Amino acid sequence: MNKLYKVFIVALILLGSAAHAQVWSDAQSEVWDAVLNSYVDIDKKNLNWTDKWVTEDAMVWGSAYPMPRNRASAKRWDAYQFPLSDTMVSEYSPAAIVVHGDTAVAHYYYSNGIKSKEGKHKTTHGRCSDILVKGDAGWKFLSWYCADAP
Repeated sequence: MNKLYKVFIVALILLGSAAHAQVWSDAQSEVWDAVLNSYVDIDKKNLNWTDKWVTEDAMVWGSAYPMPRNRASAKRWDAYQFPLSDTMVSEYSPAAIVVHGDTAVAHYYYSNGIKSKEGKHKTTHGRCSDILVKGDAGWKFLSWYCADAP
């Protein structure tokens, strides 16, 4: 294959990708900012992140625990788990965000690299579906389900 043909193929791929790239509305951008900012607090091991980002009546779930948790339970488990490892790198990539009035659903992928207190590194990849509601304090999580990829 000659160089010009390869450049043409790469250009087509890039143009096709750009044509399919999502353009977020202001509301979708606000939701995604709330998701990302909550992870900033989590990565800082701020135990009060739930008070700031999660509604009082939230019920959350993930593949890492056997039953849904309320906000107080999530906070209690964070207090246990935060000291066990340090986040070395994390990345979040939105797949879809739907906003209906004061309710939103955000679907996204994640990759996390952690280091345990014993110095062992672990990388996980997975996906989340979050439900957020907008109140006087902005967007907060009402529910989520996250699962590491097999």
